[in-house]
Amino acid sequence: MKKNNSTLIAELGGTNARLGVTVNGTILTESKQYLLSDFTSVEALFDKYFEEINQVVSKAIIGVAAPVIEDEIRFTNNDIKFNQNTLKNKMFPKGLMVLNDLELQAYAIEGLSNDEIIKIGQVKEEKKGSKVLISPGTGLGLAGVVDTKVIFTEGGHLNIPPDSLELEGLLKKFSEDKGRPPTFEDLLSGKGINFIFQSLDGSSGTQYSNEEILANKDNPVCIKARKLVLYLLAIYCKYIALIWGATSGVFLSGSIANTLLKPEDLDTFRTHFESSATMQDLLKIMPVSLIKDTNLGAKGGLILASKG
Repeated sequence: MKKNNSTLIAELGGTNARLGVTVNGTILTESKQYLLSDFTSVEALFDKYFEEINQVVSKAIIGVAAPVIEDEIRFTNNDIKFNQNTLKNKMFPKGLMVLNDLELQAYAIEGLSNDEIIKIGQVKEEKKGSKVLISPGTGLGLAGVVDTKVIFTEGGHLNIPPDSLELEGLLKKFSEDKGRPPTFEDLLSGKGINFIFQSLDGSSGTQYSNEEILANKDNPVCIKARKLVLYLLAIYCKYIALIWGATSGVFLSGSIANTLLKPEDLDTFRTHFESSATMQDLLKIMPVSLIKDTNLGAKGGLILASKG
């Protein structure tokens, strides 16, 4: 296999791994996607990728669906784990950067054009402040941007407040089934959408995928589940926007958000987002946008690679 000075850009989520290489941070080539469940280690994944593209690189930028605190990385929603120093010495001796996957994606926000986003509601005058990126997927990712500094969080693990009448039955059933109150990630994720559908349907399984549940406009249970997910996502965005003071924008990304937020739903979402007895004036000036690109990690990786 050929060796070169390219940089590997890898986004390892809870389910999928997206990989590509770049020479100077301007273009991503050799893009491929894999199921993480097909591999027992990240080394096996990278070996497979390098074999398929017939080249080996010695630098890498890797986003992971896990908190990056110490050398040992343990994924939140699967069994993958690795040691950063061991991986660097074995595969990427010229440089390895490991960061949270939403942190990686958040680096792409600054470079987004108006053509790459859908604005949810109109804000006349944007105030300078922080930004947040929210991405429901296998889990619920959240990252903040203050000036140009990106900050990773595990904010998806906040408990859902129990005082919502719209969600009362759902929260009660989850607590009875799991023995604990639900977090936002428990319901605003692939597994959560499935749980919501089954709870409403009174079944133990479904013939629909998570995205099919959100896209189905004929099945009454799917329609009700979709409305609950839309409401839940809007109030989560509201809480996070208020906590972060996100007057420069709340950004939503990923395939679930893009399946859920169709043009006919944007006004309803915005109404839920702005609903507050005390903070409505502040929420009204906060921009909310849906990012069309579902491979945002690649954009963020290119920006980091271009900085050397």
